[in-house]
Amino acid sequence: MRRILLICSILCGPFWTLADHHSIQVLSLAPVFNDHMVLQRNKPVKIFGKAAVGTKVEVHFLNKTIQTEAGDGGVWQAEFPAASAGGPYNVQVTSGQDTLRLKDILVGDVWICSGQSNMDFPLKASKTGPEELKSKSFPTQIRILHKAGIASTYNTAWDSTTLAKVNHMEYFAGNWEPLTAESAATLTAVGYYFGKKVALEQNVPIGLIQVAVGGSPTESWVDTKRLDQESDLRDIVRNYESAEYVMPWCRERIGQNLVNTKDNKQMHPFKPGYNFEAGILPLVQLPIAGVIWYQGESNAHHVAGHARIFETLVDDWRKKWGYTFPFYYVQLSSIDRPLWPEFRDSQRQLLNKIPNAGMAVSLDLGDSLDVHPTQKKQIGERLALQALSGFYHEKITANGPTPKHAVQRNKKIMISFLKKENLKTNDGKDLIGFELIDYNGNRVKSTGIIKKNKVALAVPAGQKIKTVRYAYESFSRANLMNEAGLPASTFSMDIK
Repeated sequence: MRRILLICSILCGPFWTLADHHSIQVLSLAPVFNDHMVLQRNKPVKIFGKAAVGTKVEVHFLNKTIQTEAGDGGVWQAEFPAASAGGPYNVQVTSGQDTLRLKDILVGDVWICSGQSNMDFPLKASKTGPEELKSKSFPTQIRILHKAGIASTYNTAWDSTTLAKVNHMEYFAGNWEPLTAESAATLTAVGYYFGKKVALEQNVPIGLIQVAVGGSPTESWVDTKRLDQESDLRDIVRNYESAEYVMPWCRERIGQNLVNTKDNKQMHPFKPGYNFEAGILPLVQLPIAGVIWYQGESNAHHVAGHARIFETLVDDWRKKWGYTFPFYYVQLSSIDRPLWPEFRDSQRQLLNKIPNAGMAVSLDLGDSLDVHPTQKKQIGERLALQALSGFYHEKITANGPTPKHAVQRNKKIMISFLKKENLKTNDGKDLIGFELIDYNGNRVKSTGIIKKNKVALAVPAGQKIKTVRYAYESFSRANLMNEAGLPASTFSMDIK
């Protein structure tokens, strides 16, 4: 009789990567494979793992059997034809007397939910979360893989066990699970509401893979090899302690977490490339639908630097997967921090540089003092609108008013928008949030009114205006939105 291997003993370990060439004698699946998982539809299905070098491996899935062999380093992979959404299915992997079985496997759309603390922010702590959890009404077609960090990156000193695991790239841990009140409570609130809206509107299984680290900077999610290839970014890798693109707060927090280490090469999730290698690289053999992203707070000190790193991140991830999957990100909210208006505008402008991308505006949901606004439901659903429009091709409005050009006529500036839609304010009050910049760089307040699908701004007598800005206060109460209830982004535009 074939012996059935205990899969949990394999899956409880760190993410396994194809880069690991250590020999293994026991048949195993990569840790991303376990019961309840979702495999990406309409893409070749790849099932992979390890066995003794030269061992024959037989994989059975969807009434088809593929035979393969463990090659270099014991790595084996079976690739099945693309499948439509459906399930639940079973997977069986056999090698000699060893057999692995997976059950309750769905085929649907897999979305990676990544970034820093606002993506890691749990459903139970969001404004609508407690009521959501109390209802216990969870879509059965959603499955989650919450790869949580084994230690907090807040102001704590890590013990020797944690330090050793981090050095072995074992920072993330977690398995696929169905949605329950218990599993949903600690799940990303943004990801939950994104997945719920998409799953219910598309009636398709959704897999959410949460890989996010509170406080983590953008550079920690980019392959160090790619950073080192960019002449203006390699300083982040080679001279981390002094690189201007690195936020000093990140270096300080690393020092707090690593106070007990004696290893001068000690790893940390804030260091360049760490989260990519430990959290993202093990996923690149797994086809996905796309990525939702909420990060930037730890790079807001250097707006241009963040733009370069972020654009590099998206490009490198897509090259690793081999296709231009959609990348939907959250524009930072408003808060009393001086560079955030410029940062938000930079995020908006990145849409012109990054193909197949979308942005969810959140400035209207910000908190003047708290970097973690609790209204995550709206943010998750705005990301879902990006996916429903861009990936699922629904004919819906996914964006707020998007400025096209600004023209001065006598004592008025008229702002036109890309779509002819009825504009209004989110509170029913007078339009606020606009300001004018003259040729000397002075900020000039201006009153504005909505004229159907345009905004008219009054130019004070004697003023020569160069630029119009919207929502350019750190904490902004700017209130322009469209008939779909979606807010306008922070923007800056020169007058034609």
